[in-house]
Amino acid sequence: MRNNKDLSFGEAIHEGMTQAMQLDKKVVCYGLGVGKTSNVFGTTANLVQKFGKKRVFDTPSAESALTAMATGMSLAGARPVLVHQRLDFMIYSMDQFANWISVWSYKSGGKSFLPLTIRAIVGKGWGQGPQHGKSLHTWFSHVPGLSVVTPSSPYEAKGLILSSIFLYLLPFKSIFILFSVIMFFFALLSLKIKN
Repeated sequence: MRNNKDLSFGEAIHEGMTQAMQLDKKVVCYGLGVGKTSNVFGTTANLVQKFGKKRVFDTPSAESALTAMATGMSLAGARPVLVHQRLDFMIYSMDQFANWISVWSYKSGGKSFLPLTIRAIVGKGWGQGPQHGKSLHTWFSHVPGLSVVTPSSPYEAKGLILSSIFLYLLPFKSIFILFSVIMFFFALLSLKIKN
């Protein structure tokens, strides 16, 4: 891990994901493009090689099923980090978010928690249609029990991804949203995680 270096948002998230997966073997990362050439703007680069195909894997496009899978995995003891490539298509998962994930700890009287994190990307790139450009942060932030985090610096990105993964005992589940255009922006990062 690099310290006191200029890191992009993507590199900071990559470091946070790598640290999380080193600290806890229950952390699993999956979603569209996770183990493929794009590696989600570099945020999941080489994670398959470091942690294996059982902990890092690519999936087909099936947003509702992927979100339901994160719920099931977390109930079975894993700490899934689901990467939805586009926030726009998380609308297909609204039943999971509004009726299950956000209220699970309340339904169980605080006896059961869902240690899951959802990552999403906002912003369209060259050649993409209008369904890749909506900013639906407030839709999700209005669901009681969900916490929407949007870092403004690589330092915050690394800290928030780690907090989202490891502060699961809070009744709020994190939706971690980044704008695609800032993935390669740099800023000074000096965040150390102590074991």
